[in-house]
Amino acid sequence: MPVLPVHGTDLYYEDTGGPGEPILFLHGFLFDGRQYEAQVAALRDGYRCLALDFRGQGRSAPTRGGYQVEQHTADVLTVIRRLGLAPTHLVGLSMGGFVAMRIAAREPDLLRSLTLLNTSAAAQALAKVPKQLALAGAARIVGVSPQVILSGIEAEMYGEAFRTDPSRRAQRQVWQQRWASADRAILVRTLLGILIRPDIRTELGDVTVPTLVLAGGADMSLPPRFGREIHALIAGSRYVELPGIGHSSPVEDPEGVTKALLEFLAGIAPTVS
Repeated sequence: MPVLPVHGTDLYYEDTGGPGEPILFLHGFLFDGRQYEAQVAALRDGYRCLALDFRGQGRSAPTRGGYQVEQHTADVLTVIRRLGLAPTHLVGLSMGGFVAMRIAAREPDLLRSLTLLNTSAAAQALAKVPKQLALAGAARIVGVSPQVILSGIEAEMYGEAFRTDPSRRAQRQVWQQRWASADRAILVRTLLGILIRPDIRTELGDVTVPTLVLAGGADMSLPPRFGREIHALIAGSRYVELPGIGHSSPVEDPEGVTKALLEFLAGIAPTVS
């Protein structure tokens, strides 16, 4: 099992290998690197694709602390350097986007490009904090099913079309089963780390690498206005909006996300060796 010791934990990652330019995928809250299975399958013949699980999520080891966005950022910076990925294409969704934006603004020499999906550069909306804190409190109650807990935010994770499509039921169940086996305390700590993240919109002017911003037209968690704001703040960025797609675009619309990513990457001149 490929793991990398980083800052007191073991981070799980999958690496397709190969001579192509590296692409590092960073997942969103409640998910793990498997959120990008479709994109990795489509891109692996031309790129070296790596999918990382954040600490305490997916198959990475839990820790007593360190679930703030800045710690996740430090973890990913270490992964990039230790695996010799720089300069890498960096793809981040939601929480993964929080991390990816910080790296692009502060360590531009480590990146070839930046792709941001369903994310925001602003601080957590205050109106949503009470609901999220209530969810965190419920998760600590013994006997409460993880599926019951997570059902309260599933509407934010997926668009209505995906949630109600009978043909996608098996796909939803796969993630429900993974969520049910997750460590509740770690989910709470990760959620709290998301809630206290600072606003970094003032840093986006420092992003100079080619950037793709993708939003889901039906994203209830981070609506398209957040993506449009990022696009306006990053000079020269490209904006794509997927109609009817919710917060988990690589899962809900794998073809649409892959097409946008392939077109974006095709416009970036390859590295001269």
